[in-house]
Amino acid sequence: MPKVKDIIKVIERRAPLSLMLDFDSAGLNFGDGEDDVKGILLAQNVTYSTLEECKDSGCNLLITHHPSVFGEEIDRYTQSILDRAEKYGINLYSCHTNLDCCDDGLNGCAAKLLGMKNLTVIDGCARRGEIEECRLDDFVKHTAKVLKDVNVKYVGDGKRKIKTVAICTGAGGRDEELLEYARLNKIDCIVGGESKLSIALAAKDYGIALIDVGHYDSEILCVKIFAQWLEEYKDLLRESASDINPYKSAKEIL
Repeated sequence: MPKVKDIIKVIERRAPLSLMLDFDSAGLNFGDGEDDVKGILLAQNVTYSTLEECKDSGCNLLITHHPSVFGEEIDRYTQSILDRAEKYGINLYSCHTNLDCCDDGLNGCAAKLLGMKNLTVIDGCARRGEIEECRLDDFVKHTAKVLKDVNVKYVGDGKRKIKTVAICTGAGGRDEELLEYARLNKIDCIVGGESKLSIALAAKDYGIALIDVGHYDSEILCVKIFAQWLEEYKDLLRESASDINPYKSAKEIL
């Protein structure tokens, strides 16, 4: 039976903590590396539902993209998460910005799914590449289909032709440095989530297209990545069924 530290070693061979950005708190957020692993649940987030699913399925290791503890201050919700993990005997491990930045991590995988080629790294996490030239509105539809987000928003003239693309999954759409990079390096389109109005307005004035895909939708790929990396332990793995996008679309009730 492997120990928690053995599972961590496999992941960190591919996504070492040295790639983690300064603000991040990836790694073993709660638990003991010496614990024997009875089962592993793979998810994007640590929530009450994923902890319950872990317990009910006999798993004692929850591997997620987003950390359960973020920053130095622990708020009431985070403390309740840790209390429940302790009660159920569940170890919490996160692979966050190191997964964003590593080779074949989130940004690399998402870029390839979108058909981007000749990929290069921008500032650690984001990726730059080229697609077969097409209209922006066609690429928006392609992005929505591939990343399974029907609520994708975009900035720019849908008839405009685009070829060079920069992608940063998660909250990359609010990255002012990425927008500035795009302006200075002739990027036609940015794909990223959680764009701010100020970013959208600037992108419009700069003539840079912006495709805003949901944070959850652009990063749920993490589960498949973890499963591939941990294939040698496939008998212990479960992919979460309860870790779903918390947002609902108004389209469902209009």
